[in-house]
Amino acid sequence: MTRFTLAALTLLAVGCASAGGGGSPLFRREIGTASKIDAYTLAMRVIQSFQYEVISEDTSMVIRLETDWRPRRPFDDEVALGVTAAESRLIIDARPRGFSELGDIYTIYLTVENRLRVGNTPDWSESLNTKMFQEYAEGIVAEYKRELRNIGVRRF
Repeated sequence: MTRFTLAALTLLAVGCASAGGGGSPLFRREIGTASKIDAYTLAMRVIQSFQYEVISEDTSMVIRLETDWRPRRPFDDEVALGVTAAESRLIIDARPRGFSELGDIYTIYLTVENRLRVGNTPDWSESLNTKMFQEYAEGIVAEYKRELRNIGVRRF
């Protein structure tokens, strides 16, 4: 990492902290519970509706779907910090929680990752989430929870 890159990333982190716009680099939320098939189907629906592409999938005992990084336009609060490029990706994990008369119940978690490029540096920074990014990620969470509520009653 060059000195310029290190200085730019430091400036970015300090700028976010002083502006009150910085946030944890990890954005992870519990979505709710569903059967294994519903957890997978809803995950794919949300991934597609936000135009992400799955690059890694595991559905053995747990469900883990990871998307490719998707380029996006930097949010205004990121641009104000010198960000010139931004990408995000989704990671969905569903883990067995218990068993009911209808089958296994899975708890679903969504992680939205963010990476930013400052200036003309070739390096990505995954060290912060601005307020506008968090609002974007909360929108994905809200849509996912809405999909989960609209499953209806399942009979097996």
